[in-house]
Amino acid sequence: MPTRDRLAALVLTRRGPRGGWRVAVAPLVVLVLVLGWSLSRCSSGPDSVRVVAVGDMACDPADPDLTPPGTAPGERCRHQAVSDLAVALRPAFLVGLGDFQYELPTGEAYRTVYGPSFGRLRDRTVPVYGNQEYRVQDASTFTAYFGDRIRDTRGYWSQELGRWHLVVLNSNCGAVAGGCGTGSPQQEWLARDLAAQGDRCVLAAWHHPRWSTGLAGDDPRTEALYRTLYDHDVELVLSGHEAHYERFGPLDPDGRPDAGGVRQFVVGTGGQAHYRPEPATGASAAGPAGEFVDYDHHGVLELQLDPGGWQWRFHPLAAGRAVTDEGEGTCR
Repeated sequence: MPTRDRLAALVLTRRGPRGGWRVAVAPLVVLVLVLGWSLSRCSSGPDSVRVVAVGDMACDPADPDLTPPGTAPGERCRHQAVSDLAVALRPAFLVGLGDFQYELPTGEAYRTVYGPSFGRLRDRTVPVYGNQEYRVQDASTFTAYFGDRIRDTRGYWSQELGRWHLVVLNSNCGAVAGGCGTGSPQQEWLARDLAAQGDRCVLAAWHHPRWSTGLAGDDPRTEALYRTLYDHDVELVLSGHEAHYERFGPLDPDGRPDAGGVRQFVVGTGGQAHYRPEPATGASAAGPAGEFVDYDHHGVLELQLDPGGWQWRFHPLAAGRAVTDEGEGTCR
């Protein structure tokens, strides 16, 4: 593309019989061209985007806790109401943190249960592979439903969310070729991808949380992936799987507070169920504690991703409680 100086020269030096007239309008032409050039440089993405993140969503079509029309809802199978929260926020992206459809994710289940709820945001969904997806061989119904929303059927890829860079990873370490450990194809791809990002704001998303005070607790299978995020100054990692909401402070790979660490959110609150774990004792109490935890409500995490920083808000499915956890951060 010509530079601004070359564009000006092209206009100002082309004189003919009415050269004076051309010189008179040249500054206006140059101004229009320069404005167009400047706008084209700024149009690579919006300055700020709203993202909704949540996992563990739709109940099985035969689940007895699905609410029949005209009856009061219970504590399970609230995916329709939670999806209403997500739709009302009008996000640019829904980052689905796995386990989209229980128990057996058939094509019919996606059509009749997931589709009318979170499926309303299908064309804005970033689909992260959960363990439920693999209950069908090769997660084939999942890949069929989301189609080209899945950028790599290995379950890991990267894409842009406004000015932020997102890495989607596959924490089903027994299903992804080579697993999740140091030197695995996925870990080495992640290191290369992050090394190419320079000083951009980056977040990651996978299904099984590295840290959790929920039923399953901390998951060491993702240790090498988390360490790679830490080594490259990644800001956030989003996870599902555990049926609660939890926010951790920035942590190093060993789970110790570190201002330069990775902040993790657990958002397994998409409506299928929520659980309050048994009191932690012994080894199960050894991991880090979250800065905020909600075991009792479904809901969605809203992220406002701005150049250089972000804001978060947790919207619970609870009468009169619009936001229960919120804050902001800046990229390093």
